[in-house]
Amino acid sequence: MLKNKLDNVDNRVYNKIKFNNFLIEFNKIITNFASTKFFIFICFIFLLFLKEKKIVYLFIGIMLGCSLVVGFFKNIIKRERPDINRLVYEKGYSYPSGHTVSAISFYGFILFLALISNIVLPFKIILSFILILLILLIGFSRIFLGVHYFSDIIGAIILGFSYLLSYIYIVNHILNFI
Repeated sequence: MLKNKLDNVDNRVYNKIKFNNFLIEFNKIITNFASTKFFIFICFIFLLFLKEKKIVYLFIGIMLGCSLVVGFFKNIIKRERPDINRLVYEKGYSYPSGHTVSAISFYGFILFLALISNIVLPFKIILSFILILLILLIGFSRIFLGVHYFSDIIGAIILGFSYLLSYIYIVNHILNFI
């Protein structure tokens, strides 16, 4: 019964999506902002340019842990990817969306660091808006591109925020790294 309700919601959301060439290319670009290659590149850039290397190691740690958490859930749930109009190829299982969990982990951690920093409030507000919008766009892009169900994204959002908050708690309160 729950599966039927999820399928109904997943199908209703997907059927509301309107496709055109601009949106297809836009979503292909957006989804790359949560790819493993992109995060490795950004961590490398951080390693080169950030003076505080501890922060770089925290980013590497959050992403390694994220990979383990996503892999664990994908192998437990083993949900097949949608059998719809796939606009990009992805291997592996569908639930949860690794791109969405990674985006929440990485960009959420940037947001956390910005919020506890001495950056002026207007910049914090603008950065918060941009990062939250990017996370939501990445999640939507996964549905749009036909590689995830809507329910995969909702589950990934819950998992991603739970993981992010746990990671922040561990590094901040237990390990006193921040």
